Amino acid sequence: MDDTTARLVDALLTTARDRGLELRRESAVLDETGWDFRVLHGVDTGGARWILRVPRRPDVAAAVDVEARLLALVRDRLPVAVPHWRIADRELVAYPRLAGEPAASEDVVTFRLHWRIDRQNPPQSYVEALGRCMAALHATPVEEAAATGIPVRRLDGVRARFGEQLVLGRAELGMHDTWWGRGRRWLDDDALWSPRSVLVHGDLHPGHTLVDDTGNLVGVLDWSDAEVGDPGTEFVEAARKFEPSMLDDLLAAYAAHGGQTWPGLARHVREGIAFAPLTLGVLGLTSDQERYVEAARARLGVLTHG
Repeated sequence: MDDTTARLVDALLTTARDRGLELRRESAVLDETGWDFRVLHGVDTGGARWILRVPRRPDVAAAVDVEARLLALVRDRLPVAVPHWRIADRELVAYPRLAGEPAASEDVVTFRLHWRIDRQNPPQSYVEALGRCMAALHATPVEEAAATGIPVRRLDGVRARFGEQLVLGRAELGMHDTWWGRGRRWLDDDALWSPRSVLVHGDLHPGHTLVDDTGNLVGVLDWSDAEVGDPGTEFVEAARKFEPSMLDDLLAAYAAHGGQTWPGLARHVREGIAFAPLTLGVLGLTSDQERYVEAARARLGVLTHG
């Protein structure tokens, strides 16, 4: 641990101690990979494992109260665990570490995913539980979700945002004309877009899902992107890192557990998966993540047959 990291760790431990949480210094491990939060893993004097999150920016700090209310809303509605924040203010969030490990973790150097489940053939129990979890989340009354303070996006606003991304992709990411045409056809086809807004996690990729040793889904992390919006986006992040057949299984599990579908849902999600590089590329432009920008240019600059 270099001197800069050591000072950061000591400062975080002091902040926690000031709030009544004593962690053992030798147990502390700092994780700097998050965009929104600096994270510290540690063990308290009684042997319990904790997660500490420190907001990196004022806008993230200002949203802590909102996320705390959201977690309280969904905790008893879902069939899996979510973080139970014991300390939550603009300087520090702390909660007991949930059981399980991420289904996939990104290498901080190579950016490659290391999988704890089979990416090509994920356990049916994982897919089934994920569909059930999404169905339960999306059934949350929209009025209650909106009362937490999370963003509420009208359906026309969701489509308008994608239209803006298309324009930016053409202007800044070298989007091929065939991608532009494909995006416009998707945007203009009313049958493909959801007839309702729901509460969505917003970033339900495998790294935010926790699994046990047998691949069972046991928890969901990182709710900072939650909003009331397009349910189709939930399937994009949940499925795009897997083989295409996983989406069919996930949609079936979602419907079996009461999730409300519409005839164009599968096509909508497949278009969302295809255009994921555009979404990431736009994010890269606005957050100085050059690797996302370059990846988007490489993918969108060539012919698409969709």
